[in-house]
Amino acid sequence: MVSWRGSDIEGRLVAEHTEKNFDSSFVVINSPGVGGTVGLEELSEKEADGYSIGQIHEGLLVANQTDITTINYDTFIPIAAMSSSDQILAVPSDFEADTLEEFVAYGQQNEIRFGGTVAGIPRVWVEQLGNELDIKYNLVGYEGLSEAIQALSGGHIDAAIVDYSSANEFVEAGLMKFIAIGTNERAENLPDVPTFQEEGFDINMSINRGYVAPEGTDPAIIETLADAFEATSQDQEYIDAINNVGSSVNYMGPDEYREYLDKQNELISEIVSTISE
Repeated sequence: MVSWRGSDIEGRLVAEHTEKNFDSSFVVINSPGVGGTVGLEELSEKEADGYSIGQIHEGLLVANQTDITTINYDTFIPIAAMSSSDQILAVPSDFEADTLEEFVAYGQQNEIRFGGTVAGIPRVWVEQLGNELDIKYNLVGYEGLSEAIQALSGGHIDAAIVDYSSANEFVEAGLMKFIAIGTNERAENLPDVPTFQEEGFDINMSINRGYVAPEGTDPAIIETLADAFEATSQDQEYIDAINNVGSSVNYMGPDEYREYLDKQNELISEIVSTISE
């Protein structure tokens, strides 16, 4: 199973708990490079025998739409989505806005410098925020989330879209603060952080990590793998482990997951087309 970057932790948790449902063990290969697309390009050339699968999320769709890679989710056969990492708008601790309302007011008078990967899903989220909040903004490019968080905590940028597990220690250290979270309801671990929805903005932001197999894999194998993943998603030990890294279980079977990816690809395509105009 191929995994990469910040997704590596969750990939290993999925492997650890899913292999209980098989006679053989899972081997996780962390294959970094161009947002994980190098590893996925290698996966696309693997034999379609069910022994090689890979992890993807929305970042692959952005990489495809921005011509970073020719592969996309439909290069593979979706097996299942397994977890969701909710995204949060964060600012430095000394930023003059403490609420989303104050953030919007500031952004309508001043240009907000967001940090994030230019060819990744953060670029799409920044465009969504900029348009929906009607603020002035630009994007300062970083290689990955960790670099953007370091820049944010040092006050070199004004805002970033982060996940709980990557940024909470910086919040606890007093280096940054959370403004709003991109979920439908408030997160249990962040009860004091409002959602964009409750503040009147139609914004949802999350990374849904799922698994795919090379094109041509036998449907029976896909079904067997999906069943195993579904059993894992109901395993309380797995649920607790995923929650402990600041994410949540969000299982989708093959058909539902493909439908989700279809819709996300359409949305991302529309946003990327406006950026390039």
